[in-house]
Amino acid sequence: MKLRRIAERFAAPIIILLLVFQAVAHAASDNSVPAGKWAKLTLDPVQTTIAFTLIGWPHITNGAFKLKRGMIRVDPASGKMDGEIVVDAASGNSGHSIRDSRMKNSILEVDRFPDIIFTPRQVVSHGAPPGEFPAIVRGVMTLHGDPHPFTITASVRRGGDLVTLHCEFKIPFVAWGLEDPSIMFFKVQKEVDVQVTAVGSLTWVAP
Repeated sequence: MKLRRIAERFAAPIIILLLVFQAVAHAASDNSVPAGKWAKLTLDPVQTTIAFTLIGWPHITNGAFKLKRGMIRVDPASGKMDGEIVVDAASGNSGHSIRDSRMKNSILEVDRFPDIIFTPRQVVSHGAPPGEFPAIVRGVMTLHGDPHPFTITASVRRGGDLVTLHCEFKIPFVAWGLEDPSIMFFKVQKEVDVQVTAVGSLTWVAP
């Protein structure tokens, strides 16, 4: 149960940040990039989904988190990024009230750490429009107050100023120092699978 909640908190932040960096990378590669401007991607919490899956035996746990806000800027010339993607830790929901309560109060401690944050630093690889292309971004994921270097690969699709992002990745919660909830005959994997899909608006701003 603890693992599931941990997985949820990791999943939400990471996914959101991935989506943002992709949209920015796409914008950076577009021939219509305004000279001297930075690409700014603002994510829509309503159209963003952050799902997680924790494989275990004898059952599998599925749940989701909500995006609180997300804004990322990227320099098309250097790939440098700033901004942040913030997930609401208290929004974690796996459909089980007792399990979710323990996750929020005992594992995530949402009263002390209400946000799960991803801070992008650099786009190291991206494709070129039109159509859909992959992107790779390096940044820092802050969970329960602890920062972790993290690299994500995602797919980006742009239609005018509308950007849709999708990514799937694993969070090694046990390796990151989180408690392994496996007990006796109840076993779970040491990583949590996260799936994120987000929609955001692209604008161009001064450095």
